[in-house]
Amino acid sequence: MLLEPNGPLMKKILTPALGALTAVGLSCGTLVAPALAVASEGTEVQLLGITDFHGRLADAGVAVANAVETARADFDGPTAFLSAGDNIGASTYESSSQQDTPTLEYLNAIGLQASAVGNHEFDRGFADLTGRVADEAAFPYLGANVYATGTETLADGVEASTIVDAGDVTIGVIGVVTAETETLVSPAGIADIDFGDPTEAVNREAERLESLPEAQRPDMIVVQAHVGTADTSSLEAAVASNADFGDLVEESSPAVDALFFGHTHVPFDTTAPIPGTDRERPIVQAGNYGEYLSAVRMTSLGNGDWTVADQELIAPEDVAPLENNAVVDEATRIVDDAIATSEEVGSEVIGTITEDITRAGGDADDRGAESTLGNLVADALQYGTSLSQFESDFAITNPGGLRDDLLVDDTFGSEAPGEVTAAELNAVLPFANDHVVVELSGADVITLFEQQWQPADSSRPFLHLGISEQLDVVYDSTAEEGARVLSVKVNGEEIDPEATYTVATLSFLASGGDNFSAFANGTTHLTGLTDFEVWQSYFENHSPVSPDHAERQADAALDVIATGALPTPQVVTEGAAGTVSFANPEAIAGPFLLTVTAPEGVTVSFDELAGTRAAENGVVVDELPAGGLSVPFTVDGAAGTHTLGASFVADPAAAFWDDNPLPLPYSTDFEVTLDEAPSTEPPATDEPTAEPTSEVPTTEAPTETETPVAGGDAVPTDESDATDEGAAGDASGALPRTGSTVVPLVALGVLLLAAGSAVVLVSSRRR
Repeated sequence: MLLEPNGPLMKKILTPALGALTAVGLSCGTLVAPALAVASEGTEVQLLGITDFHGRLADAGVAVANAVETARADFDGPTAFLSAGDNIGASTYESSSQQDTPTLEYLNAIGLQASAVGNHEFDRGFADLTGRVADEAAFPYLGANVYATGTETLADGVEASTIVDAGDVTIGVIGVVTAETETLVSPAGIADIDFGDPTEAVNREAERLESLPEAQRPDMIVVQAHVGTADTSSLEAAVASNADFGDLVEESSPAVDALFFGHTHVPFDTTAPIPGTDRERPIVQAGNYGEYLSAVRMTSLGNGDWTVADQELIAPEDVAPLENNAVVDEATRIVDDAIATSEEVGSEVIGTITEDITRAGGDADDRGAESTLGNLVADALQYGTSLSQFESDFAITNPGGLRDDLLVDDTFGSEAPGEVTAAELNAVLPFANDHVVVELSGADVITLFEQQWQPADSSRPFLHLGISEQLDVVYDSTAEEGARVLSVKVNGEEIDPEATYTVATLSFLASGGDNFSAFANGTTHLTGLTDFEVWQSYFENHSPVSPDHAERQADAALDVIATGALPTPQVVTEGAAGTVSFANPEAIAGPFLLTVTAPEGVTVSFDELAGTRAAENGVVVDELPAGGLSVPFTVDGAAGTHTLGASFVADPAAAFWDDNPLPLPYSTDFEVTLDEAPSTEPPATDEPTAEPTSEVPTTEAPTETETPVAGGDAVPTDESDATDEGAAGDASGALPRTGSTVVPLVALGVLLLAAGSAVVLVSSRRR
């Protein structure tokens, strides 16, 4: 077979000899070397592919191995098995707990022949990829657009392409990775390399492969690109959704016979025209986590060109198990060993949670919104400095670093609901970042929050930073670039642009990851801890852990008062009675939380009112109906004048904070004068009693306490119920207006427009 006229060994023997004869020449004429058909007409080859496997050994390892072996057996011809990258990194605990060595052993066992580098192959740095990972992988990692810094020279330790054998067919495999990799991994680990344009790299390498001597030239060229589409509704939509993906589809060299994609974790299976030809080539993306195995069968036209015989995405879980298959058996052994090893350490219960703590959007992973998990991680990073020789003023983390939720009912081993294991904690933060502190100016901190709006060509326009409880941020999403951040407060005080603050964070962010380049202006110190060590210690010392539902960043553009949809609410009091009134002309959906704080010895209760409901720390108003709403309350306590505080905020229990129309809290103080304290004496008798006193103790300042209040029942039913003051009075007439005192709540929108002041941005947190 090896000495067939068109076999690879015959090509290697004949071509040099024919070349030598041609160079010398013969007196009888010029010898013309016969063209060596690299793949005869009708030759078929099968290309199998995975992408974004991310070490999902327990979930998909055996099924993928079985699907690969079944596809090989079912195809009457040679097969090549390839990957578009992210085989490792962001892995589940059975792999990540062992630095992904089990995943590399598994891919070796099931015969992976080549892989593009994905961005997660760089998680532990370029040196780890080209050293330990390359040593453990029996297949080459390819990155044609990975260059030495400042050049377009291939970086040492990475290959642009490789040639793999599929029977007698040789396949040139070119690998490229998204140019965004420099913003997706810790910059410190890739300091000596750059990432160039994927299409330029593909075309340059395809031209090189085509120009090889015929005996070395591959029969087919296939691209494995860790670049993906965000829209799979059609080829046109896919091309438009990502410029790098579109360029590869439409501008890759005609020498490229098939394009396999990854990175965006979506399945896609179609064909696209080959530029300058009447042929098409397959465009395939195999989802993620072993969800699909791509299978493309190609047929040679006998002139170096190939056509698509058929293509599909195979769901491994639907493939019938093979019996007595050596490859599947070995894959099963590796998976079982990895699970057993990880369970020895991963099943340890580290702490407990009282309720689910999640990323924004849950499994959808909305990185543009605030999350209880992101803020909790920031709290843990802030706590982590107490374990080191450093101190920090606050902490910041990035949403992309959160890879799983903490759910009460999820279990890793045999732990009880609500118990959190080492493996579950690792699944949240799987990247092994260093815990660091960065000294930054207040101006740089403000810039960091401006940089949540990503560059125009980024795949995600906004990345919502997780922040520790020391911070309160208010921004305006409708403002111009550079003017979006309205307020940053540290422990309730407006940040000083000229002062220096110490920020606890991850090495990924400290190096400028995710385009947060302002971090590069600071001085970074390693604490000697990893993110996981800090995260684990936090749970060991703070359990049970509960999510903080307070919003730490708020968008003033959504505020109903700032936008004029709701006039300033008013507090009206007369004696022990009062109302909080809202004069909105149109209905405004809540929920809102209304609370009144009172000094010690004074209590506040709300009358029953339709449309409100009691909450642990106040009254929740589900909706402000058209025409407004007045919420009556009564005050009880010792005789005298008392200062109380009213606040009106969005309900922190709302499912999606930024969808709430009142992201900012409003509060004010007001006074209530009580004629006399309610009597607590027993009924009068003929016996003499002590002389009563009306004095109010003044030896101590009253202590402010937040008084839970109950809901009531007096909603204006139509516009005729509203008074001339909007809804400043009780429509039922329960509270007379004569002699009343009107105290407006602070109105952020009005004050901002009138004075441009930020002083009223006391807090963006919802309590």
